[in-house]
Amino acid sequence: MLYLLAVMGLVLILYFFRAAVLLLPIWTTLTPKALLLVDTPSIPAISLYKFYCLALIGSYFLRVMCHRKRKVYKKPFSRAFVALLVPSIISVVLNITSNNAGILTLTAFFIEVIMPTTIFCHYLSQAPLDKLHSLVKKYIVFYCALAIYGTTCYLIGHNPYIEFIQATNHTDRILAQTYEETLRGARAQGTISHPITYGALLVITLLTYLTIKLNKRRFAIADYIKIAAATAIIVTGILFTNSRSPLILFIVPVVIFATMQGFVKAFKSVLGITLVFVIAFSASEVVRNKTYSVINIFNPEVGEDMKGSDLAMRGGQLNVATRYFFESPIWGMGLDATRNIISSGKEPDLYNSESIIFKLLIDQGALGILGYALFFIVLYRKTAHHISNIASKRMYLGTIIGYIIFIISTGFVDTLQNTIFMLCITYYIFRADRIVTRLNLATQTAQLDKSQEKQLDPLPTYTNSGAWTRAHP
Repeated sequence: MLYLLAVMGLVLILYFFRAAVLLLPIWTTLTPKALLLVDTPSIPAISLYKFYCLALIGSYFLRVMCHRKRKVYKKPFSRAFVALLVPSIISVVLNITSNNAGILTLTAFFIEVIMPTTIFCHYLSQAPLDKLHSLVKKYIVFYCALAIYGTTCYLIGHNPYIEFIQATNHTDRILAQTYEETLRGARAQGTISHPITYGALLVITLLTYLTIKLNKRRFAIADYIKIAAATAIIVTGILFTNSRSPLILFIVPVVIFATMQGFVKAFKSVLGITLVFVIAFSASEVVRNKTYSVINIFNPEVGEDMKGSDLAMRGGQLNVATRYFFESPIWGMGLDATRNIISSGKEPDLYNSESIIFKLLIDQGALGILGYALFFIVLYRKTAHHISNIASKRMYLGTIIGYIIFIISTGFVDTLQNTIFMLCITYYIFRADRIVTRLNLATQTAQLDKSQEKQLDPLPTYTNSGAWTRAHP
């Protein structure tokens, strides 16, 4: 079945290349890394997603080479990718003789994140503003449908897509489970191998939709209904993931947006959010459980049945990460160091190194932390430069800060590529909107100048004396 999907996907990429590129945020969600085409222990695993990425890259280069007029397009996030790649390459090169070097990890990062994003930006830069808005509508409709599917599967206790993934996985190198027999019990996960990844992708898409929607100058009743419906569907979906991280990813941008509106508006927003929370807390057991699970981070005695990580557990992980950090503080021990330490069982306190900080301390050292800091700074500044609407800018800032808090608490968990896709389309929409605004302003100015010229009454001019005589007999 997987090989049939691979062939069908390859045909679609070759014959409908532009559509395949622009719909990357959708089909990446339908092809999680646990769908393995090659699952032999002696060779690297090749997932269906990686196969599609290779097909996409190959088709892209063929089109570029065959195109006579090679138009160079602006790469807005090239510096951001350089900030990520340079520390990674340095760590690999300086640990090349070690098993921790991570050459395959760096290659996979290039194939699955860097190149698809580059191709995605190439075709976004050619799309007009109305096409970009149409794409965002397709994305939010798809992710709302995904949330409905995930919630339905959770309620009925059966997820055919996850069972299909389990049927294709034979060596357990990349796990896919339904979580029914785990500590937290059943968890909504849609078509994704992990509930946290599923919840985070839903939230990132919703935050992108809200950022773009807030740029609208006038809201109709239909706009409020669409925003309320999308928010309700997706928030309900992430509540059933039984995870705190996607919920925090949603709450942080909303709180930042609400508190940056000035005292009066901020007070009204906070009061409204508090009122909604109190009503939901008193009426819904799901909301109460999620609240207790967040408090459990700081007080392990509250919400103990959530079985989540607390500060004491994170403190143990930080101690282990710091100890390895001082062995190679500048460039780290290699991109696979953390993975090898966890798989060896030498450090049980590390427990999957859930935070990106712990992983960077071990794998890439100070250069890695600096690189990721520059990465997020560039992501924010590049797009914020084109956002003239203050409400959209606040929501975008909240999205960046929320995602940083998310990866610090949980790690990337395969959310980086789709997050970058959403940030890219946000950049190109606001860039195109700024260009259109400038063109409209220039057109209006030109029309105003012409109308002013017509209103003037110039003196009559004559080219010969006969005309002058006839005019003045």
